[in-house]
Amino acid sequence: MPNNNKNPGSITSSSAAADNAAVDTISVNGRAVNSSAVGTPEMHQYLGKSHEDAFEVDQEADHQSDQDSDTSQPSSALKSAKTGKAAKTAKPPKAGKAGKAGKAGKAGKAGNLHEDNDESDESDQSDEDDDVAALLSDMDEDYSESEMEELEALQEELHARAAQPSMTLANKLATVGPDFPVTGSVPYSAKIWPLPHGAHAHPNNIRFDRALSGSNDLKRALAYHTIPEFSPFSYIRSNSTAKIFGNEYSILEQYIFIDNGISARPEHIALISVPMINQAFERAKAATAKHHYFALFKHLRFWARLSEQRLLPEELRLDVSAEHIDVPERRSDVVRSRFNGALESWIAYSEEDMEVLMDYCMFWLEKVMPKAQLLKEYLVDTSFAFMSDLIVTRRERIPELEALCTIEVDGKTVMSPRVRSHKKDGLQHYSYSWVTEYGRVLDGIRNSIFILVALVTGARKGELAAMNFSHVSQEANGDYWLAITRWKTAASPKHGEEDRLPLPKFVGDMIRQYEQLRSIPPFVKEGWLFQPMRSRKIVNRATPSAITSVIEQLKLILPIERLHCHRFRKTIAEILINRDERNIDIIRALFGHKSYAMTLRYIARNPFMVRSVAIAIEQNYTREFQDIVAGLRLGYSGASAERIYKQIIKRPDEFAGQQLKVTLVTYISHLLKAGEPLFIRRTAVGTYCLSGEHFTPANLPPCLAGRKVESELIMPDPSNCKIECKKVVMLSSAKQALSDNIKFYEAVLDKSRGKLAVTTEAELLRRISSSEMHLNNLNTSGHSGGQQIEVRNV
Repeated sequence: MPNNNKNPGSITSSSAAADNAAVDTISVNGRAVNSSAVGTPEMHQYLGKSHEDAFEVDQEADHQSDQDSDTSQPSSALKSAKTGKAAKTAKPPKAGKAGKAGKAGKAGKAGNLHEDNDESDESDQSDEDDDVAALLSDMDEDYSESEMEELEALQEELHARAAQPSMTLANKLATVGPDFPVTGSVPYSAKIWPLPHGAHAHPNNIRFDRALSGSNDLKRALAYHTIPEFSPFSYIRSNSTAKIFGNEYSILEQYIFIDNGISARPEHIALISVPMINQAFERAKAATAKHHYFALFKHLRFWARLSEQRLLPEELRLDVSAEHIDVPERRSDVVRSRFNGALESWIAYSEEDMEVLMDYCMFWLEKVMPKAQLLKEYLVDTSFAFMSDLIVTRRERIPELEALCTIEVDGKTVMSPRVRSHKKDGLQHYSYSWVTEYGRVLDGIRNSIFILVALVTGARKGELAAMNFSHVSQEANGDYWLAITRWKTAASPKHGEEDRLPLPKFVGDMIRQYEQLRSIPPFVKEGWLFQPMRSRKIVNRATPSAITSVIEQLKLILPIERLHCHRFRKTIAEILINRDERNIDIIRALFGHKSYAMTLRYIARNPFMVRSVAIAIEQNYTREFQDIVAGLRLGYSGASAERIYKQIIKRPDEFAGQQLKVTLVTYISHLLKAGEPLFIRRTAVGTYCLSGEHFTPANLPPCLAGRKVESELIMPDPSNCKIECKKVVMLSSAKQALSDNIKFYEAVLDKSRGKLAVTTEAELLRRISSSEMHLNNLNTSGHSGGQQIEVRNV
């Protein structure tokens, strides 16, 4: 019976049934699912098979499925995936529910039963529904966790107080003029400020090339206060903030100055009023670019606060107080918009951030820890570690203890001896206290191990907090494994469910060495990996507060903004998505791997990381996939587009609302387990590059043809997209561009007939032919009425 409920989030498909003329209408709302919901291995066909295709599709069974009017039955590819055929490399010693080992076993048994076994079908259906529900819950929690941590960082920014510098910018300009150095020898008046950046990071350049009169003067004055060295606000810790401000300044310029027909000269700055600002907010709120509203609020508030503190030259001060900009209603509205479409649901650490994190880790683990080990061995050998009051008192000084308690690395004093000279019974004595300083060293090592474990496991805050030394094991071949309890996927909320995740050897070795450093009585404690070392509190039950403590310490030390737990497990996804050569050093340091492929194989062994990375990638690509799915109904062209369209028609419910997320995450999970890459980029209006293929120098896509490519991380070049490529997906919005291209190429041929080289003329004819082919496909598929897809707010 037709379901006419077409609320937003529904996807409706009307098609003629194979055995009668009746119209069968399927409507899926919200989180409704069917037994084909996890049948996403077939989505691998969207991207074209690579030379290492992980999914073997049974063509005969597929044909039979097409003949069957009951499309809710799982395909053979689905059954193959459930029985583990899709991910032969994934074989942890013990997999929990999230690894799907248990489910796979059930699916394998079900595949051997007769199809008329209703009880088995219902059991399979229930298992799949449970899986989908768990996945949706995982995604919801993932976004909520990210949202909460982003909100915490935002609150820090909104509530930060301005500190008065010893010399304000206004005083500097009045005293020494505009040629004082801002960074290195670069003066304040320079057209570009090249701020320091990491060796592997993009340059942190701020350019002053605004065409609007007076705008460069204002931009300089505001940008100066976003440089950590000169900023009065404690939440500004990184030069990347200054670069971001420089990039976003145009938003302030557009809504305040250009839209109002005024310049940024002092006489026009004085005209800015509360009504003018409120109107600018309304325009920014209605803008297509959702981040404009938040950015305008942030920059106006920043400008007003600098003006109130008299940090800016008088002629550049905003004569509107911050309290008239940051009113409670406006703040609530802006923050709400920040988490409603304007905020990416995950933001990874940048290359520069990662360089800072890894330098910090290597400082403590490779430079400080060996020195701490020597001290620990001495304390054990002398039994100083086992004294009841942990204070060593002698009539003579102990040079060896003092030397070992003095830990200096790269000119930094990490630990120094505490010696108290006093008289006892009329005699000179020296008392040595080492526990507090040793505990501070252990905290630095603990924080470094936390960074590594958070990056390579994909664990959440609660799961990290519950990690114990007893959970780390090493097999005879040297491989490390981490037993982890997952509460979200467990059948019993009281006991959790144990899974085992692989650990890179370097990380496992560091944990074992850290355990040895903690093996002396004051620091054995309860064995929690990340509990504080300078606290005497007994921790019977580990809670996320231990991780919060680690994060707070790192915030005080590292020049990284918005540093929180959620971003660690998203960073590996960023590395996998971009596959940039700059990340090779990071991969080597984290995993001990020499190649991207080795990292993929490592992640394939970790179902926890697979899920985490898959969710992150889905969130990053959702907009592109939504555009493609929604646009196909208006017309499409390209082999990849044809495959996607057939899948949508075959299983329309998998591409509706929340179900689209499930489809994408499950599909990406299969790619990761199989060691497959994923690439999707918009190349032009209505045109996408969609690829899941391992490219080699001998097998390059058309956009790289003729180039010398030696990297193992070969990705398509969207800027040189060739429309004849089999990876191209074209939607109806590309029609105008195709039509214009045809006219242009034909005009060139007509005007240059007989003057062009044979090869050039053949190339133009080939381009005309390809464009006409795509245009014809778009027109034909767009007018096809046999299969209609309606997508609303996919």
